Amino acid sequence: MNPSDSTEQQQSESGGDGPSAAPALATAAESQGQHMLQRAQQLSRWFVLAEKAIAGLFLLLIMISMGAQVFARYVFGSPFQWSEEVARLALIWMTFLSAAFVMAEGRHIAVDMISGRCGERGRLRMECFGYVLVAASCLLLMIGGVRFVWYVGKVASPALGVPKSWWYGAGMTGLFLMALHNLLDLYQVWITGQPIPRETQVDEEGFQLEMEQGE
Repeated sequence: MNPSDSTEQQQSESGGDGPSAAPALATAAESQGQHMLQRAQQLSRWFVLAEKAIAGLFLLLIMISMGAQVFARYVFGSPFQWSEEVARLALIWMTFLSAAFVMAEGRHIAVDMISGRCGERGRLRMECFGYVLVAASCLLLMIGGVRFVWYVGKVASPALGVPKSWWYGAGMTGLFLMALHNLLDLYQVWITGQPIPRETQVDEEGFQLEMEQGE
């Protein structure tokens, strides 16, 4: 029997798994990676939209409670006892929810002194390191604060009678969401191999020129 005929027969018996199957497997892996990337991006957008919506409702609650307090004080001469606590509680939750979606959009104040001087590969590594560092810090603070939140849950606020865990729980929720956004961003960078594009908030050359002119 001819050796080439034997090789073809073995390939046909094994289902044709040869060099021609490698591109198909690579294409399937790439398609699965793109699907997972789209899922991560969609999940991040859903979280951002939910955080913005809830933060907006808390802002509306602050305005209503403060408006009702002013009206009751100057019209009826009898201010509410609960309006200040409602506004304070809503402000705390709004602050930490806003911190989460601001981080997801890359709009926190940052000083870029290293990654801007690195190449593309170095910038990618620095960005991944930043995501890991921030996510780990948020998770450590959250884990360390859970015990305290559980402890203060036995104490109620004077006017509303709301457990203090509702107040300090806002910080834990914000830390968890910030860690989640950083992990989602890290996954996107890992899949694409490129830094996540962000809107440039400050023109460095223009800012430096304005500083020189101001001097």
